[in-house]
Amino acid sequence: MDQLYSEILALAAEAAQKAGIFIREGRKKGLHVDAKSRIDFVSDKDKQSETLIREMIRKKYPEHLFFGEESIYGDSPEEEKAEINRFTNDDFVWVVDPIDGTVNYIRDYPQYAISIGVVHHREIIVGVIYDPFRDELFTAQKGKGAFRNGLPIHVSDAREAGDAIINTSMPTNSMLTRENMVARIPLVSETFQSMRIWNCAAISLASVACGRSDADYEAGIHLWDMAAGILLVREAGGTVTQLDGSPCALTETDVLATNGHIHEAAVRALNT
Repeated sequence: MDQLYSEILALAAEAAQKAGIFIREGRKKGLHVDAKSRIDFVSDKDKQSETLIREMIRKKYPEHLFFGEESIYGDSPEEEKAEINRFTNDDFVWVVDPIDGTVNYIRDYPQYAISIGVVHHREIIVGVIYDPFRDELFTAQKGKGAFRNGLPIHVSDAREAGDAIINTSMPTNSMLTRENMVARIPLVSETFQSMRIWNCAAISLASVACGRSDADYEAGIHLWDMAAGILLVREAGGTVTQLDGSPCALTETDVLATNGHIHEAAVRALNT
């Protein structure tokens, strides 16, 4: 099975890089943007990127399932959860965000990425995040460690929350989720050295995995936002749970990732 997983990882990395180059170069030709809601948007490049990735997967693994943002978006949270719960142990499911950080991408803010995770036995077994602006490819295979451009990465050594940087995003799934997230900022500011609001969960999680920051909490996100990043953090030696510290399921929408050393402090800060 390790060999198959390695082959899947290689294809995921190739697809992420091709899609990343496509969206980076395609942006120069202009964008067509539609609103999913008042605070959430999609561009034509999101859809084209997803199609590119999907066709590459279908060509090599036609029997594998595909769970992509632009394919699934529009389902209710209940329908989305039910679809995830239908994954069987035998299913290989490619979980794809064709552009994570779409609003950043639309505004030409260099904080967006391609995120591809693969689920088997209802566990994330492969994770790839490609940052086309920095040309950084983050990869992980379950039990094999985490890498950036082929070199091993590890979470930071920060031992105290007061020495740590925490990332987050402004949720786009609802205004209520956004209000709940903003309400936590005073608690976080009292505990951590600093905070970054990046609005790109993939890069936020990758930054924890490689030690650039020490924690990331995301509220109201989807499986395609976090699948690859969760595996990267875990394989880099970090910890990922729900915000209250309990185990993180595939259907979870509120996630906390840290270097492990400050996890308990982060849980306390986010739940006071």
